[in-house]
Amino acid sequence: MAALIIAGILISLVRISNESTVREEPEAFFDLSDEISFETKRVLDYGVIKAEPNISRLASELLSNYSESIGDHDVAFVYGNDSKVYAYYYNHINVIGVTILGSTYASINIASGNQIEAEYISSSNSVRIRIDGVDYTFELKPGQNFYFVLAKNEEGEKFVTVE
Repeated sequence: MAALIIAGILISLVRISNESTVREEPEAFFDLSDEISFETKRVLDYGVIKAEPNISRLASELLSNYSESIGDHDVAFVYGNDSKVYAYYYNHINVIGVTILGSTYASINIASGNQIEAEYISSSNSVRIRIDGVDYTFELKPGQNFYFVLAKNEEGEKFVTVE
């Protein structure tokens, strides 16, 4: 009996500890995603209600405004209807700026936007885009459609939101 008590005391003195660290989700990243989603829906609603003949112009203007604020995010916008779909991809390019007189170097982030291929899939009435080797497929609904992919690499982790 004494051996059991001594063994119990020794076991209680030895403590095994496992610890893991979980990073917080980048709240600003998901807030930006919500903001883009909200604003684009309002712009498209405005275009439909006002019978804007060129909704793609409204969407293009909005996208160019956001291209400046996405900073170090990569973002793809897909918009259009079941007869014509547009896809644009904005990624950040890090360039080094150098002063002419001196040895000052500065890192500058530039958002570069290009139209990318949007593959129409007639069997499912959807469109597919490819970003960094990953396919994203979006179902086309009647009327105007708007989807986006927002991605960010941070400390070795990649965060992606698709709406």
